[in-house]
Amino acid sequence: MSAPIIIFGGSFDPPTIAHRVLPLKAAEIIGAQRIIYVPAAISPHKLDTPPTAAAHRLAMLELVLHDASSVCIDQIELDREGPSYSIDTVRTLRKQFDSDVPLRLLIGDDQAVAFHRWKDWKAIIELAEPLVLPRLHESAEAFSAALEQEQIWSPGQIDDWCRWRLDLPIMEVQATIIRQRLERGEAVEELVDADVLHYIHTNHLYNCTA
Repeated sequence: MSAPIIIFGGSFDPPTIAHRVLPLKAAEIIGAQRIIYVPAAISPHKLDTPPTAAAHRLAMLELVLHDASSVCIDQIELDREGPSYSIDTVRTLRKQFDSDVPLRLLIGDDQAVAFHRWKDWKAIIELAEPLVLPRLHESAEAFSAALEQEQIWSPGQIDDWCRWRLDLPIMEVQATIIRQRLERGEAVEELVDADVLHYIHTNHLYNCTA
């Protein structure tokens, strides 16, 4: 079987240092041949908070990844109208690769716990087995407990989710926090790539005028 390909979607509003570091570490752990970043047009989970213009988010993501190897950006969701559903993206990408190339959908553990709320979530798992980044839960035990609290996952499904979980440290970096800090005029240098921060200032994004 060929080396897997990681699919990593998100709003990237703005892209953080974690958006670069963690997928690359995930790729190293599972021996992935490539990471496909998929910026969302409109996340179905954030319909009440429209994102920054796609052109800006795409430009910032390109800055973050400009020197990363085996990485590409796919605009499939930006080119589609309406909310960006993962099932549509996974189905399209699955057709682009040979059947012996495994696809892995990289998500945070907070998304994993609520994955049963995603459109056609069972079909997603069949097409692109999840790969889980620790984001809220520092241990497999804490992650398992959070899944159990949902009262929808069977013991076997919980075992699967814990098997898909990567043993990586939590990076306390969130795009929401970055936007809030920028709006307050606070420093974000440790959370954002220097080129991205320059782009934000130059284009006066997130009410940042510095």
